[in-house]
Amino acid sequence: MALYLCLFYVPYTGLALALDVNATTEQSQPPASRKQGWTPQPNGRGTLDIVWSCVATMALCSWSITCLNMPGAKESKYTVLWRKFALSGLGILLPEVMAATAIGQWVRARQCVADFDDLEKEQIKVREQRPAGTIEGPSPAIDNPTEKWTMDMAFFADMGGFRLRTKNRDSFPLDAQQIYFLIRKGYVRQPVFRPQLIEDKNKVDVLLRTIILGQILWFLVGIIGRWAQHLFVTTWEITTVSFVLCSPVTFGFWWYKPADVVMAEYIDIDMDADDILKLEGQEGTPWTFTPLDFVSRKEWWWSKTWWSYLNFLRALHFSFGSEGKPIDRIPDSLQRPLGQREVYWCLAMTTACFSVFFVAWNHDFPTRIEMLLWRMAAIAFMSITCITFVVAESLRIFNIAQARSESWRQRHTPSLPLQAERSSKSRFSIRDSGVIQRIIKRVNKAFDKLRNNSPDRDPQLELPLRLILPLYIIGIAYAACRGYILIADVIELRSLPASAYQSVEWSYYWPHLG
Repeated sequence: MALYLCLFYVPYTGLALALDVNATTEQSQPPASRKQGWTPQPNGRGTLDIVWSCVATMALCSWSITCLNMPGAKESKYTVLWRKFALSGLGILLPEVMAATAIGQWVRARQCVADFDDLEKEQIKVREQRPAGTIEGPSPAIDNPTEKWTMDMAFFADMGGFRLRTKNRDSFPLDAQQIYFLIRKGYVRQPVFRPQLIEDKNKVDVLLRTIILGQILWFLVGIIGRWAQHLFVTTWEITTVSFVLCSPVTFGFWWYKPADVVMAEYIDIDMDADDILKLEGQEGTPWTFTPLDFVSRKEWWWSKTWWSYLNFLRALHFSFGSEGKPIDRIPDSLQRPLGQREVYWCLAMTTACFSVFFVAWNHDFPTRIEMLLWRMAAIAFMSITCITFVVAESLRIFNIAQARSESWRQRHTPSLPLQAERSSKSRFSIRDSGVIQRIIKRVNKAFDKLRNNSPDRDPQLELPLRLILPLYIIGIAYAACRGYILIADVIELRSLPASAYQSVEWSYYWPHLG
């Protein structure tokens, strides 16, 4: 709800302000240096034309590229519609996060295809090597080969398109890696994938996305034409350009992801989930999403930070994700791990999007204060990008060093207990005063809440203070800058140069159009 208050209430408030500033406009063309407020359409481009072109481009792009995961078995169509509406709003406010989510899901889908290709080669090798009439191998899938896994199938699986139905008829969604695990271990046969479930939807979706890509290109051509003819470009249009630079990235990495698919395939297994945990030595292991978390769940610094942000909003009574254990659907904004190459992709995309704001460095703002605030926001956006990249690289190097240190520690285990015992005694010696103990206890409790603010204290979501505090500062700074950009786009409409309402003369480039 807060997202849409920012998205719709603030713009219409600004439009009302623009109406009050200059409700009546002369019919004649004003001088280029003159500022004017609300302008009707009949004599050229009006205020509503500016607003409509920007809002329509951003809303249609965000709606068309948003691909929800498979809805839960108990979700109504109205709940699913509201969820898509909310996620589309998130895509407008946080286009970089949406693009990073799409990149992470594409990486997972590609890895899934590679894993099943390897499994298929292994099955063929086992069938060729075993004597005729015998059955060997741990997996019944050796005698049940299926079609080659594609990116469509991998996305369908990772979005919760397959559900595991246990002996007691309970079911929960699976991701592609969990399906691979169950097949390789011999618990289930390879599921039958029915392409007709998504083919019709994909035909419509591809057509819609193609139309939206055309809308993006036309909008960009219009902006380039205005710059070429030295016509005024509003900050709202500049913000829209920044947004649409992220849209093709999300389009591309979600190209194979089925959209608006609501029917899941069930995989039946003649045992309970607890039986699988016992056989795999995971009995008693805590889990958050499904009992098969131990197979595929891998939280990394960004996913932990993202969950921390969502949990903070959840504390303000905003609901996210699927409630209950096991979950009924896979969360839409689940942040999959990114490799080093994908992190560089995100860096390049974010830098390109935020660089657009520097185009308005010497923009003709209504007041100097607005210009200074815009410049500060542009610098802050680029600084946030650089800091985040430095954090990502530092954590990658730290994890490599930690892994090497752990390897060394395991080789020198006999010499460590004595040192640990000495350090433990030295720490215990300062706890003499009861007052100090209570203070330390309260401070530690507050720090624990900062490190892990998940409702059930999920141990996989714990972040060190040296990381969570800077990331919260970055998050607050980003929200403040994004909020100001949206407000500045709207309030600028109260005072624009006359050239902002002049249309591009395309006949200058194509005389036969005149």
